[in-house]
Amino acid sequence: MNKIILKRALRKATRCAIQHDGWPCGTCFFAMSKKLTNADWQAVLLKRGDTKKSELHNLPGDIEASLVATLRIAEKKSLTK
Repeated sequence: MNKIILKRALRKATRCAIQHDGWPCGTCFFAMSKKLTNADWQAVLLKRGDTKKSELHNLPGDIEASLVATLRIAEKKSLTK
């Protein structure tokens, strides 16, 4: 998963770039879809690089699959705006 592509898609879908290096906040992230979980948010936190893996205690079993699913949700959300 390309970090820049994910960040741009999330920023476009949420219209929020308030956190670390232009990423959306958790509130805006979860507002994209009821399908998103805390595990998905933690995968994003890990990918964006400001949170250590040891600090995250609810990572999905397949981090890459979670990020791909999150990207798809963000892209779909962007198309509906």
